Amino acid sequence: MNWSIFLFVMLTACANVVGGLMFVMKQSWSRRGIHALMALSAGLLMAIAILDFIPDALEHESSSPVFILLGVIAVYFFQQYVAGHFHFGEETHVHDHVKSTTVGAMTGMLIHTFFDGLSIAASFEVDFSLGITVFIAVLLHKIPDGLTISSIIFTLLQDRKKAIGAALLLGISTLTGAVAAFVLSDFYLPGEQIAAVSIAFSSGIFLYVAATDLLPVVNTAGDRRSALFFFVGILLYYLLQWGSNWLAPSLH
Repeated sequence: MNWSIFLFVMLTACANVVGGLMFVMKQSWSRRGIHALMALSAGLLMAIAILDFIPDALEHESSSPVFILLGVIAVYFFQQYVAGHFHFGEETHVHDHVKSTTVGAMTGMLIHTFFDGLSIAASFEVDFSLGITVFIAVLLHKIPDGLTISSIIFTLLQDRKKAIGAALLLGISTLTGAVAAFVLSDFYLPGEQIAAVSIAFSSGIFLYVAATDLLPVVNTAGDRRSALFFFVGILLYYLLQWGSNWLAPSLH
C-alpha cells in the first residue's frame, strides 16, 4: 500500500466529517432552514451528476450509461428491500417511509464515497498528475457530501449524534474504497477504467438521492423561499468548478 496516496484519501475523508460538523455545530435549525439546505444539496448533487460526472464517465468508458443505471438500481434496491430490516433502537419508532429514505440515502452516499476513495487511489496508480487532479475534484465536493448526509439524517431522525455519525461513516467508506483500489491494482485493472466506472456509478446515486430523497421533501413543504435554494445549489456547483479549474487547470 502506498501511504502517500492513502494520505490524500485521508484528507478527502476528513472533509466529509468537516461537512457534517458544519451542520451539527449550529445550535438549532428551523424547518425552513433544513428544507433550504436539502434543496441546495439536491441542486448541487444534480449539477455534479449531469454536468460533471456523466460527461467525464462517457469520455473514458463507452459503457458508462449501464453503470449510471446500476447506481440508481443499487440505491432503489436498498431502499425498497433492505431498509425494512434495519432497526434504529427500541426507543425510536421510525415510520416505514422515513426508515427507507434514511437507509436509501445513507446507502447511496456510502457507495458513492467508497468509489471516491477508489477513484483517487486508482488515478494515482495511473499517473501522479492525474491523481492530483482527481483528488482536487473529489475534495471540492466532499464537504457538501458531509453536509448533505447530515442534513438528511437529522431531518429524518432528529438526532445530532446520528447526523455526525453518518458523516463519519462517509469518511470511513472513502478510506475503504482506497484499500479496495490497492487490492484491485494487483489484478492489473486499468486505473482510468476503474475511475470512469466509479464516476458513472456515483452519478446514478446522486441523481436518485436528489430526485427521490431530497426534492420530494422540499416540494411537500410548499415553501417557495426554501425551494429557491435548489438554484443556489446549482450556482454553488459552478463556483466549485471555478475553484477546481483554478487549482487544477487540466481537470477538464
